[in-house]
Amino acid sequence: MSNDYRRIHSDWLVNCTAYKAELLTMSDDEIADAFGSDLKFGTAGLRGVMGAGTNRMNEFVVRRATQGLAAHLNANYENPTVAIAYDSRNNSREFAVETARVLAGNGIKTYIYEELMPVPVLSFTVRRLECTCGVVITASHNSREYNGYKVYGSDGAQILESEAASILEQISRVDMFGGVKTAEFEPSSDGLISYVDESVYEEYMQAMLAASDIASETDVDILYTPLNGSGLRPVTDMFARCGFGARIVEEQRKPDGDFPTCTYPNPEKLETYDRALAQADGCDIIVATDPDCDRVGCMVNQNGEYRLLSGNDIGTIITYYLCGREGAAGKTIVSSLVSTPIIDAIAARYDVKVRRTLVGFKWIGAQMNELGEDFLFGFEESNGYLTGLYARDKDGVCGARMLCSLAAYYKEQGKTLIDVMNEIYEKFGMCINETVSLETEGAPLMAKVRDAGIAGLIDYAPGICGLPQADILQMNYVDDSRLIIRPSGTEPKVKLYISAASKERINEIVEALNKIIN
Repeated sequence: MSNDYRRIHSDWLVNCTAYKAELLTMSDDEIADAFGSDLKFGTAGLRGVMGAGTNRMNEFVVRRATQGLAAHLNANYENPTVAIAYDSRNNSREFAVETARVLAGNGIKTYIYEELMPVPVLSFTVRRLECTCGVVITASHNSREYNGYKVYGSDGAQILESEAASILEQISRVDMFGGVKTAEFEPSSDGLISYVDESVYEEYMQAMLAASDIASETDVDILYTPLNGSGLRPVTDMFARCGFGARIVEEQRKPDGDFPTCTYPNPEKLETYDRALAQADGCDIIVATDPDCDRVGCMVNQNGEYRLLSGNDIGTIITYYLCGREGAAGKTIVSSLVSTPIIDAIAARYDVKVRRTLVGFKWIGAQMNELGEDFLFGFEESNGYLTGLYARDKDGVCGARMLCSLAAYYKEQGKTLIDVMNEIYEKFGMCINETVSLETEGAPLMAKVRDAGIAGLIDYAPGICGLPQADILQMNYVDDSRLIIRPSGTEPKVKLYISAASKERINEIVEALNKIIN
């Protein structure tokens, strides 16, 4: 922590009158937390609690980050251009406008959406307009206090480490109050700031629908919640074009950064569906997208009881269907290391290949660039899915389309998606996947496991299997169970990704690990 946090706090009192009331009421501990460090910029850009301070999300931090981004672009690219989108979070529109103003102030042509748009639309837009990079203002599925700033490369995927490091270096040189260039926000077709033409959204919809086509003549009863996020327009547009008569959870229909009915708007979590369950009324499937609409989740009506499908379940069902389609043989599914291993068995049955990547859809995007038309499907266990080459980030609209289409497709055969999962288990064996979070510092735990002399331990730290170096450990057991250990990069937590044939076996694996680390 910087020892200058009180001085920096004093500078803000002089320069940031809009935050004066908040600044004057801060305790010393609050001042230390807000000003003792800078909000970290990495491959996911910025993400933090909104408020006053260098370690918070606010317009001054956004302007400084954008000045660093502009310096990086102008130093490395000729006539760079940038596309900008934003979600429904509080201050997202304002932060997007400030991003455009700073880029224009540095002579960079910028395209910004006039209304909120999901992450996948931005990824498509970067590619369609041949931009040098893109920016999305979002904190994904974090709680209402958060916002963030994601940076995308010219391929439409989130930037990788080398480019993030270059941008961070430029940011570190920027004086927050005296070193930022800005222009007026005056969008025009021939100026440095332009609104993205409506035709780009239409092209996105056409490309997404073509990439996720699953035909069925059977109707399916859908209840959808955008969780007060950016999915409302594109997902309901998709429903209309596909002939789905979906209902909307009314309390969660309109964009609202306070997320008044859902503290933590994450479609992975059961509690996210409370309001939807109250309105389900016997529907076949409940579908939810997160605020920036890159993730999708669902609950399925199984004999009158709604059951949540995990991100791994959804990925498994889509894999099962896509691998069985004509023309799938020889193509490749790309999935993160920590996603369910059952897809390897499914793919092998249909002569489909599987590539594993580090965690983060940017790594899947990089493999898509290499595979081209041989790419079949990409997914992460954290409810992220993509078919087609139109984007390079997970797409909740595409995922929602596939889920609803598959629900209709299998309903025609007298099956629910739960029935399909059971069918997969019968054919390929049980594979239960569970993620366990340990509240502990990552480095000591990882060191203990490495020093335990475990036979067959796979260590990704040196960079193996063609993957970059990563602080990840993997254990494959003789009964085909699997444990992957991965520390958080931002919190004192370690995640355990466990796959086994039963809950009992998962508990045994956790108990054995506890003996090693304790």
